[in-house]
Amino acid sequence: MNELYAAVIHDVKNQLAELALRLGDRANAQQEMNIAMNAARRLTEMLLAIRQESEQLSVTPDSVDTADFLSILAAEYRELFPALTIDIDTAHAPAFAFFDDALVRLALSNALHNACRSAKRHVKLAAREQDRMLVLEVADDGPGFPDAMLANMGDTPTSASSRGTGLGLYLARKIAELHELEGRCGRIELSNNGGAVFRMFLP
Repeated sequence: MNELYAAVIHDVKNQLAELALRLGDRANAQQEMNIAMNAARRLTEMLLAIRQESEQLSVTPDSVDTADFLSILAAEYRELFPALTIDIDTAHAPAFAFFDDALVRLALSNALHNACRSAKRHVKLAAREQDRMLVLEVADDGPGFPDAMLANMGDTPTSASSRGTGLGLYLARKIAELHELEGRCGRIELSNNGGAVFRMFLP
């Protein structure tokens, strides 16, 4: 049954993505495009959740240009949220890092989307090296994470709030944990510091 669910979700996701692209060609359909892209992203998360439950979710690490990785993400969301300032800080990041680009991009994209929805004016994307780990950070100047989400920390996909369903956070934690190197395992951390701060640590 999981395979049937996955096939249907995949088909609907692709149709929503195509709809978003067509809406992007219309000058007055920014909000509708944002809704369609968000729905497609949620369906992608559901597909990954099905793979995770079936123990089929795995990472394929490769060399990734850290600055380019964040720049591409920022460019996408500057277009979706033109009223916000989205800054990038890679001053203390390695030029290249080794991780699964597609899966980590999905996790950071979800965190960035939620940050942009909650932010007042400013969102920051950052990368740095800390204790032999790559730290990818998304911070905003909004109201911060709810206490329940800070307590849950992505352990289960049930911590729904104004920042989302909790499924994206759950998958982000799973994606981080699948990255292992020399006995070290990835993780995520949430905190509030003038707004919400999401961090993903990758070995």
